[in-house]
Amino acid sequence: MPTPRVPSRRYQKWDVKFDPTVVSARFTAVKPVAEGNAQDGLIPFANLDFAIAGLLDSNGVTGPDRAKYLGLARKLYKEALRVSGEALNKYALGLKQYWVTTYGADPTICDKVINFVLGYVPTY
Repeated sequence: MPTPRVPSRRYQKWDVKFDPTVVSARFTAVKPVAEGNAQDGLIPFANLDFAIAGLLDSNGVTGPDRAKYLGLARKLYKEALRVSGEALNKYALGLKQYWVTTYGADPTICDKVINFVLGYVPTY
């Protein structure tokens, strides 16, 4: 019958495996690539925030309510980078329903946000 590893044995193994110089060398080596990837990934989301802010301004959404619609736009945009077609349509409709029931979001503004992100509003 196997003997369970006690915490001290687990720590001993971790301590032997963990070498700060190796970790530092790996992070140093990938830093330029990570910075480039971050720039490529963050700029579209920043542009999305500015565009959605304009849409919310034109619809009179102020204060903390802005955060819920920005969250909807970001979540939908992130998913749109991964899937398309019917899967994206179902996701968008489910996300809208979740935002309306959970956060009390206005369905009309949700449709405008979805339309901005996808270029259309899916129907059931």
